[in-house]
Amino acid sequence: MKLIPKQGIKSLLYFSLLIIIINFFVQAELAPWTPMPTVNEWGTRGLTHTSSGKALGQGRLNILVEGTWYKQKDAFPGTLDANADIGTGYGFLALGVSNYFDVFGGANFFGLRNASVSDKYGLGTVTGGIKASLPLPENFPVYLGAQAAVLAGLSKNQINTNYIDGYNYFETRVNYDVMGKLIESVILGNENRGFELHLNQGVAKSTEANSKSILLISGGILGNIIPYLSLGLEANSRTFLEDRAFRTDPVYVTPFLVIKTPAYISITAGGDISLSQDRTNDPAKRALEKYRVFGNLVFSYDFLAVKRKLALEKAKADSTERVQCIADVNNLKTTQENLKKQMAQDSAICKNKTDSLTNLCTALTKRVYQDSIALDSAKAEYKRLLAIEKERRSDLEKKLLTTGMLILDAVYFESGKTEISINSKPYLKIIGKMLERYPKLQLEVGGHTDNLGNAEKNYQLSQARADAVKNYLILVAPGLADRLSARGYGSSMPKMDNRTAAGRKANRRVELKVLNPEVLKEYN
Repeated sequence: MKLIPKQGIKSLLYFSLLIIIINFFVQAELAPWTPMPTVNEWGTRGLTHTSSGKALGQGRLNILVEGTWYKQKDAFPGTLDANADIGTGYGFLALGVSNYFDVFGGANFFGLRNASVSDKYGLGTVTGGIKASLPLPENFPVYLGAQAAVLAGLSKNQINTNYIDGYNYFETRVNYDVMGKLIESVILGNENRGFELHLNQGVAKSTEANSKSILLISGGILGNIIPYLSLGLEANSRTFLEDRAFRTDPVYVTPFLVIKTPAYISITAGGDISLSQDRTNDPAKRALEKYRVFGNLVFSYDFLAVKRKLALEKAKADSTERVQCIADVNNLKTTQENLKKQMAQDSAICKNKTDSLTNLCTALTKRVYQDSIALDSAKAEYKRLLAIEKERRSDLEKKLLTTGMLILDAVYFESGKTEISINSKPYLKIIGKMLERYPKLQLEVGGHTDNLGNAEKNYQLSQARADAVKNYLILVAPGLADRLSARGYGSSMPKMDNRTAAGRKANRRVELKVLNPEVLKEYN
């Protein structure tokens, strides 16, 4: 990977700025948005070099691309030539497997200029790892976690070979390393406006013979100033665990800023500034150059956003229904109390007036008789209305509710394809609206083919067509989302003889099947 020329860097910056402006105006009319959290160099939550104890969240995918550069001022044993330009690049993916568990992986690349080495560019370290967070209470501001990673040193050029020096020590390894970290975070507020403190303590061990364990310490603070901007400052230290030299081994601070957009794209820019003191009486006199600059672009996508939105809408509907139910119960209690008071008054009157008691009993008997007649009338009216409703049912409804099966004979596909023809969509819309009227039914969309062609391909085709019908029914009737499944049967369940053209035509079908037929009697 050759270093990017200045004109290319300018073009990249202009392109990134254009993306931000476009996203800003596209999202300007939408509801208030929640900015994406800042991420570390491996794509999980955190600061640029420091991890957060909070997980990404289930279904969240981060894609990170980063580039770094610094210049080797002076040459000495273990470094490149004086005035060598040293650039590295990252590409990482991070995925939230659950609300408390993340996985990540990616690769580093390097490019050198003005350096007298044979390998001036190529693949660096390939990294894979996991991060787990403790399931503490939801609104608790403290987050605790742990992180483990394996670093496969595939580079042909360990840029700094003295001790564990250099900003890019782990980025261009030629050996394998195992790394583990403990993570503590305090998060106040949110991504719109808030404050974060993150602390990491870790150990890394190389497979290289006679290698020493490395102590890794980092920490930093982050301020979410406004939804579009976050500012942070980190401190980072790397030294040998059993031979600690904090002042002369790599130690540096990292100021940075993050620009975030409503489309879950963010841009980070910052620099690493060395605080390491020069070594005395040692040829490897300096652990770090004075500074290194970096920038990255992060894109984040939530695979479960639609599911979460539907769940939230359902929760709101359930909440409204629950409030109404509580109100009805309270009204019933009030009515019961009023009835008790009335009964007490009536009981007192009855004790003093026997004749009134007789009259009251007669009146109550008459009322019970009238209520009985009214109840019988109501039952008869219900049966009459049910009969009318059954009479008005379409032939499709009658067939489905009596047999539990319905062949969707107006659904067509082009030969060998899975796209539903446009002429079939009005018919499927009618079917979807019809199925919403029977909320207790659990249904399966079954795809079937004739026996011509490869059996495995027929199965795949039938499954794809069944999925296509299921997805379209849910699109036009969202209430079916939790009640509809799809399954392809290929040619395993023919209805007619495949040896005739008519039989094969009948066998190429899509069917609806009721999975809980015991419910059908409630609709009949």
